[in-house]
Amino acid sequence: MTDLKTRGAGLYSDERLHELSGGGWLFRFMEQFPQVKQVQRGVEDACLRGAIDMHVHADPCSLMPRNQDLTQVAIDAAGVGMRAVVRKDHFYSTVGEAYAVQRHIDHLVETEALAHRIEVYGGVPLAQTLDAAQIERAVRQPQFKMIWCNPVGGEPLVADGRVRPEMERIIHLAAEHGLAFNLGQPSHSAAKNPGVSDYDGLAPLCERIREVGARAVLDHPLSSFTADQIEALSGGSVYAGLFCYPTLPSVIKAPVVDPARTLELVKRLGPQRCLIASDVGMLLEPTALEAYRLMIRLLIVLGFSEADVSVMIQDNPAHLLGLNGQG
Repeated sequence: MTDLKTRGAGLYSDERLHELSGGGWLFRFMEQFPQVKQVQRGVEDACLRGAIDMHVHADPCSLMPRNQDLTQVAIDAAGVGMRAVVRKDHFYSTVGEAYAVQRHIDHLVETEALAHRIEVYGGVPLAQTLDAAQIERAVRQPQFKMIWCNPVGGEPLVADGRVRPEMERIIHLAAEHGLAFNLGQPSHSAAKNPGVSDYDGLAPLCERIREVGARAVLDHPLSSFTADQIEALSGGSVYAGLFCYPTLPSVIKAPVVDPARTLELVKRLGPQRCLIASDVGMLLEPTALEAYRLMIRLLIVLGFSEADVSVMIQDNPAHLLGLNGQG
């Protein structure tokens, strides 16, 4: 078995890249997954109705320009009947922004300019501080649903193999108020986590979240972990994130990706332990909705049923965010 403490190769060797992108790929793919020749445009529509995207990037973004702002993302999502979106930023709270966009969405619905209401949420990143006061103050806001862990340049959450006391307090607050964690890789903050592997930096955190009774999702784990590592980190109240990055190829992030890794992960864990989110939106990427459509089509081509996809895109995100009255 793969050593769980060895960081998974998120990037492939030149040989593997050549194998994946070389001549004949299309015909090999169609032979392996014949469903690609039968799938029709719109096959994703039923899964999109009631879907929840719990990892939206949008303008204004503290990292780089995005191809839509949150209002545009929400209107697109409402147009296909999605249930909710959650906005992420690495450096600042998006709770107030979500409140303002929700007011605008509600106005559009009230004036019949928009046929379907969508719920808009935000979160707080643990970027500059682990002071639990930032969480205690934000819990009064109904738009607060997510705590973003290990954002770019974020504060270390684990020290000497143990969850830091400040983070322990935040985990208990999340469990008490039904907030969810998005667990990014410690390598997002490599300068503040010297010598800490992604696996060692997350394993104690996942364990404590399960023990305390909070909920979490692993942030695009296929880019940093092996299937063995993802299986060990997830389970219970910790979901494996099946994000459009790195499942779908992207010029800016992952020019070539192997769909077999996504297939292997969902088969190994089962749809009940996975959830889908976009995590796209840079100017060289599709919009969140466009990526979602491609993601659903790919999963169906890979052999997953509409019911499987609905569990990952509707049921599991709703449970994660406590939208069905849980926690």
